Amino acid sequence: MHYYKKNIGDYRSATAHLSLLEHGVYNWLLDTYYLNEKPLPLNERELFRMALARTEDEKNAVRDILTEFFVETENGWVHNRCESEVKAYHAKAETNRKNGGNGGRPKKQSKENPSGFQAGNQEKTQSVDSGIPQETLTKNQEPLTINQENTHTNAQADFSESDHWKPDLEQLAIALRTTKYSQRVSEILSMEDFQFHLGNFNTHHENNHQLTDNQRLRKFAQWIFQEFEKQLAKTEREAKNSTGRIPEKQNSRNVNDAWGEVQHYAPASDNIELEDLV
Repeated sequence: MHYYKKNIGDYRSATAHLSLLEHGVYNWLLDTYYLNEKPLPLNERELFRMALARTEDEKNAVRDILTEFFVETENGWVHNRCESEVKAYHAKAETNRKNGGNGGRPKKQSKENPSGFQAGNQEKTQSVDSGIPQETLTKNQEPLTINQENTHTNAQADFSESDHWKPDLEQLAIALRTTKYSQRVSEILSMEDFQFHLGNFNTHHENNHQLTDNQRLRKFAQWIFQEFEKQLAKTEREAKNSTGRIPEKQNSRNVNDAWGEVQHYAPASDNIELEDLV
């Protein structure tokens, strides 16, 4: 794929916490995923080379983005929304191929009233001339719309809709108490990105209609448990990387701070006469 849709508002709401470096890494990985139409490699050497990561900060940014937005599988680092878009693109391409073999797209049915009379309230499609010439679209490009569907932020905008599944928090807490983080259930349920991860989960299982509500809750408990583990690993890595920094107090512009506290010494006990020094 050489083109994918991007909703800027949805992207920013899902990634507002990222640094400028992490934004660059995330977008580069997304472009690479869509271009190759397959998961990213597990081998870090190959991955860093693909992501142009040279410095240690760039490599850590790649690791953080992968653990937050991708899922590690035996086939590589998978991005659920990218997978959905790639499958949809190939399905559409296959439909177009079949239509081409049959002589083109099926003809649209006439909207005329079967009786031969036009409907009084028949809707008409109006065209608005903006005065701006349309750009030539690329091979698999589609026109952009105002209410464009988000295709790369793991359905950040979708989980606000009422028709999406939401877990019973009490039942979810019971399921989480069976894990090794049984004493930290409240932390898991109060995660800052809890709703974001729920949106990812719903997107991943949107076509899995045979799941019962109890099965879906169990699967989500495992899902949010893994996301919590990733968050802990990221926090631990950031803490480890910050141990070598100079304490903030030493960066003070007050020159007296460099000397610390002034030492006080007891006065000399011997009385020296000036005559002894002649």
